[in-house]
Amino acid sequence: MSKFLSFLSFFLPISLAIFGAFLAIIALNKLFSSTNTLECFCPSCEALAFAEKGADGLGLIRVDIQGAVKKPGVYRLTIGQRVADLLSLAGGFLEDADQFYVAKTLNLATELKDQDKVYIPFLGEENSTVATSDQAESSATNTNLVSINQADLNQLKTLPGIGDAKAQGIISNRPYSSLEDLVSKKVISENLLSDLRAQMTL
Repeated sequence: MSKFLSFLSFFLPISLAIFGAFLAIIALNKLFSSTNTLECFCPSCEALAFAEKGADGLGLIRVDIQGAVKKPGVYRLTIGQRVADLLSLAGGFLEDADQFYVAKTLNLATELKDQDKVYIPFLGEENSTVATSDQAESSATNTNLVSINQADLNQLKTLPGIGDAKAQGIISNRPYSSLEDLVSKKVISENLLSDLRAQMTL
């Protein structure tokens, strides 16, 4: 009997230790397998942001600025930025920018949207000059002309041979420095330009 008790007192702790280690290994395996399947639902997780919202959902827009600025081009901004921010990225105005036109017409506080286009005219450009007394008579004769740089879709469609597609093409390919740009940019044919030349202006 004493030998049995000695045997039991020796092997029982060892058996309990082995059984406890076995249970611990099982618990750890379950823990590791569960952590491998966890998904990140935090708002700052980039992978989740791209998967659910896409790149557009991150608040990025692209805006085109051309004309009398130091660094014209397409710039990436964030939603909520203004024309003034775009001008800053473009390096500001050139010396020959039409500052009077800008001060009178351009709202620097305008909030930009994706695919917006901003054009800063040069001094002396036909679409930005203000008629003086010497120009009043000639300006009066041009009031019925359609501006290819400023007219909206419906105004452009008043021109013979200009439908929705060509009118949108004219708008998408702005700005124009001459009427011939309509042909060089493949917006309209040379024959159509000849027919419409007397009805259009910059």
